[in-house]
Amino acid sequence: MPDINKPMDIPELNLQPPISGKVKLSEDMQQTLALLCAYVNNKRVTLKASETGMLLVAEPLIQDVVFVQSAAGTGLGQGDNLPCSSVIVMAHPNNSGRAWVRPYKVSDATHGWPLDAGDVVSFSVNNVNQIYLYTETPEQRIIVAYTR
Repeated sequence: MPDINKPMDIPELNLQPPISGKVKLSEDMQQTLALLCAYVNNKRVTLKASETGMLLVAEPLIQDVVFVQSAAGTGLGQGDNLPCSSVIVMAHPNNSGRAWVRPYKVSDATHGWPLDAGDVVSFSVNNVNQIYLYTETPEQRIIVAYTR
């Protein structure tokens, strides 16, 4: 059995007495801890699961909310250069026409996700500038909330 020389402070486990010093862990215990813990900011944290064993996850925190407007002449628009992990896109509630959005490539009425005023869609992208907008009615807007 391998020895662990560092104290394993995992407050979520509420171990009594607390583990300190040199601890012997069996292989199955090491595997279980490796599967159920993450290492964040120089400390171990336990991952949470439902009663049926489904890993519980949450969306990352919202970094900011920005607007993207389609151009007057072409109806095209593109997000700004803002690094992110995902976006939530909503067609502005005051839009008078349909907007089409598409990640990674220029959007048009046949290639994109259609959004009427107030409709929402989300995408996993690395940058807000990977979101493209097309509107048949020029100068329409989408609202983009992005996570970091």
